Amino acid sequence: MNPYLTIGELSKLMNVSIHQIRYFEEKEILFPSYIDNNQYRMYGIDEIYQLAHILLLRKLNIPVSTINQSMNKSATNDYQQLLEKSLNKINSEINQLIMLQQFIQKVLKEHADYGNMKGDYQIKHVDNRYLKKWLVLEDNETLTARSLYEKRPQNHHLFETDLHYVYDSEQVTLCFETIETTPAPDIFLEKGCYLYKAFFVTDDQDVDHEIAKLEHFLNGHHYMVLGPIIILEKSYLSMFNNDKLHYELQIQIEHALADTTK
Repeated sequence: MNPYLTIGELSKLMNVSIHQIRYFEEKEILFPSYIDNNQYRMYGIDEIYQLAHILLLRKLNIPVSTINQSMNKSATNDYQQLLEKSLNKINSEINQLIMLQQFIQKVLKEHADYGNMKGDYQIKHVDNRYLKKWLVLEDNETLTARSLYEKRPQNHHLFETDLHYVYDSEQVTLCFETIETTPAPDIFLEKGCYLYKAFFVTDDQDVDHEIAKLEHFLNGHHYMVLGPIIILEKSYLSMFNNDKLHYELQIQIEHALADTTK
């Protein structure tokens, strides 16, 4: 009995297609041990291990051209570097998947929380926030697609986080949150107790109406206001309501008076 395998037998042993084996031969990283009188490609133990190594490297997404270069060099360090590079890439992908998992969990939780809200003012503790400015809207200026584009920052995932509209007497500053404190943030929102209310928006008048209601509420209660009016836009939640944006109105208050909220 011939101790060597045909290409079909090698294909079955290694659970890989004949086409793939021929492709590896075409790319000069796997050759038969010999070709018999009937032009059959025959493979031995050496070729089995060679194919096993190739399949492992391909499983690690290492390009065939890189495998070819490493095999031609026949250097152990080349394979070590390939595996280390592959490990770094895999770790990076794992980190990205973890971040994606956390984002999905956040979206689902916030969507559930919005469904349970009654539209009343509530109080919660918020940690320090460091904001970078995107653009500034002067009094009566409207936000447009053009202004978003022309003032676009480096961050390419802005609409996957909470956008902050910080209000003062004459302008509104659109910001996004950052974990970096160097260089100094454009706006720092101190941790503390915040009066807040979640609401839906279909046009700009809805925002103005909610701000007017907040000011009326503050005038009727004994809160010491410690900061500007802030509106959080949770654009990623709008996928659940295509015609509405999810907003949250916030303002920092003196915590000693927080228990008087109704």
